[in-house]
Amino acid sequence: MILRSAREQTHAFVILPIKSVKSAVCIQPLLYYGLIIEHSPKDIAMEKIDLHMHSNYSDDADFPVETVIARCLANGISTLAVTDHNNANSVPEAKALASSCLNVLSGIEIDCTFAGRNFHLLGYGFTPSNDFVEIYNNFSAIQRELTPQKFAKLRGLKFHLDEQRLEQVCGGAIPQEEQMGEVILEDPRNDGHPLLMPYRPGGERADMPLINFYWDFFGPGKVCYMPVTYPAMSRMVEVIRHNGGIPILAHIGANVKQDPTQVIDEMLKIGVMGVEVFSSYHSPELASQLYEFTVGRSAFVTCGSDFHGRNKPKIEVGQCAYGPQHLGEIRRFVAAASA
Repeated sequence: MILRSAREQTHAFVILPIKSVKSAVCIQPLLYYGLIIEHSPKDIAMEKIDLHMHSNYSDDADFPVETVIARCLANGISTLAVTDHNNANSVPEAKALASSCLNVLSGIEIDCTFAGRNFHLLGYGFTPSNDFVEIYNNFSAIQRELTPQKFAKLRGLKFHLDEQRLEQVCGGAIPQEEQMGEVILEDPRNDGHPLLMPYRPGGERADMPLINFYWDFFGPGKVCYMPVTYPAMSRMVEVIRHNGGIPILAHIGANVKQDPTQVIDEMLKIGVMGVEVFSSYHSPELASQLYEFTVGRSAFVTCGSDFHGRNKPKIEVGQCAYGPQHLGEIRRFVAAASA
């Protein structure tokens, strides 16, 4: 794939507005958000697939759906799903941008609880319904109740937190931990605070300071951790399947640090149908283990970057790290979720 500024061209290209992309032929150059996107047959044969990314319907992500999809096209992605946190509002917008060049699956990522621990469950290929509105409303109510307690935990660490500035950063949405970290880090009153030094430029956690702030302060067992029980995974599996979808376990490597196969086996028993094997959270060794395990169970194999934007600046759409030998299993899932 070749990306060039439109101003660099001396010959004419058809300018396609975003709603017209569905009529484009894949191998033709596209002028899309100021970039000319040329896909060669080699690019198309590689078949880039990314089934886990977030738009600004997720409170911790930045970009509108159409911008996320433009980014995917610029990166040569041919199949995608926008999987916002506990929110299916992106589905009609994303599906409207599907084309002969781009297969778009409906998607969502749901917080849920299994065996006393919290996990993320991806849903694909479902038809949006009021069930998903209820999921969003329930999650929002939980987050709204926890927010003052999170503030108190952070202030207990002697962090200055400007709530007015936080409201500006959040745009009126319920503040997430990464946004709290952003406001704390930019506040000059917190300059020199020893607990924040790892997230400053040059610090050991400065590569992705906001998501690292979340994991280091609010992750399980950390100083600001807030115990919370989300809806049972078994119930969320039922909702996804009842609406014609396929439930997939997300990035298990972010939740279980030792051998995860035993807990996955238990999840498969309650109706989970597959595993996000290839993830930005997974080492090559873990991905290989999960791939062999998942295929051995005849479950679905999926892949996803978990792109958010500035909260995870090292993660770009399409960074899923699967190889050509894995495409057959991923295509099997895409075919099932597209049916």
